[in-house]
Amino acid sequence: MNYQITELQHALAARFVIGSMRGSARQRFIRLQMQFPRLRDEVIFWEQHLNELTQQIPTQPAPQSAWASIQQRLGWDAAPTTSSGKTSWWAWLSSIAAAVLLVVLVQQTLLTEPTPSTDRIAVIQNESARTLWLIEQRDQQLYVSATANVDPLTNEDYQLWMLPANGEAPISLGLLPQQGQRTLTVPAELDLSQVAALAVSREPLGGSPEAIPTGPVVFTTDLLSAQKT
Repeated sequence: MNYQITELQHALAARFVIGSMRGSARQRFIRLQMQFPRLRDEVIFWEQHLNELTQQIPTQPAPQSAWASIQQRLGWDAAPTTSSGKTSWWAWLSSIAAAVLLVVLVQQTLLTEPTPSTDRIAVIQNESARTLWLIEQRDQQLYVSATANVDPLTNEDYQLWMLPANGEAPISLGLLPQQGQRTLTVPAELDLSQVAALAVSREPLGGSPEAIPTGPVVFTTDLLSAQKT
């Protein structure tokens, strides 16, 4: 499959951002972003574009009928109530979703098999679900790529931590780049298959003066296997 085709890149990135790409296909697409920088650009475009659209939606409470329907599905209520008013908010949101799905349906495709040399991958996102860093692990190396969404720090650094699955104290994996790329070397004694999660903290320039985070932990994410199961 030719991932250099602009229309294909646009459609796949849209599916990824709106969440219609799931499971192993989603993991493979994350890995493809490491291989094709243009795909990363398309993901950033859709994140920013859809975020702008959602900000235009006026804040309104969901109609009572929606809550009644949820209660019924959970078995808490016998029947949902009906709403006589029209909910323009839902209609407006539906039109946006339809427009996005129209782009997505331009290309329905299966993604290629995972790259054998990649062991694990991680995507660090902020609270708005915008991608900040892409991490690819091969053996004892972490290849980190920063996106344009990273907020630059002048007097601090972002530090990456491994949270062991056994509940022990976090272990530093190094400082994250605020732009561009950086390769972090994982100590040989660390087994990344035993990672419960990754975390990012804000630390003084040069990193935490202690063996644990001293600044606030601002992001967390999972370290996912890149091998097909």
